[in-house]
Amino acid sequence: MHYSLGLSGAPVWPVVSIVGALGQDLAGQDPRSRSLTDRLALLHRRKRRAVRIVDVNCRDGAMLIHAAREARKLGFLSIECLGVDEDAELIDDARDRAHLVTDSAIGLEFEVAAPLVQLQAEADFPADIVLYREAPGLSQAFRDALRRAGDVALGGTS
Repeated sequence: MHYSLGLSGAPVWPVVSIVGALGQDLAGQDPRSRSLTDRLALLHRRKRRAVRIVDVNCRDGAMLIHAAREARKLGFLSIECLGVDEDAELIDDARDRAHLVTDSAIGLEFEVAAPLVQLQAEADFPADIVLYREAPGLSQAFRDALRRAGDVALGGTS
């Protein structure tokens, strides 16, 4: 017989949500979401069962977590995700969100790092998809690093 301790009517853990006040997934409204889903579907049609996604300037991780869940819905069996941002507080928020993802097929890692440095490191083993936020005046070095860091780079506005 199984016994568990819990307070009646109260959740055992704190409830945190990445949906907006009206209940919609805000990351799904990101301009990159449609392109991301299309790219994942293309990889899946090509019989890929594993995918690696990197998000530079990931902020609180909502878009990367959304990407991982979309990949899983499409049937990917191994989803490796790395999110980086220079803001340690946002990375802490992203890590908190990642703890709520319990699917063993999804690996989420969040690190404090400079986007350009991370992109340059990714060139050794390029990701399938690199997500980034476009900002006025992206340097040529950043653009070059984007090209080397992944097969597809999907940018959105800041």
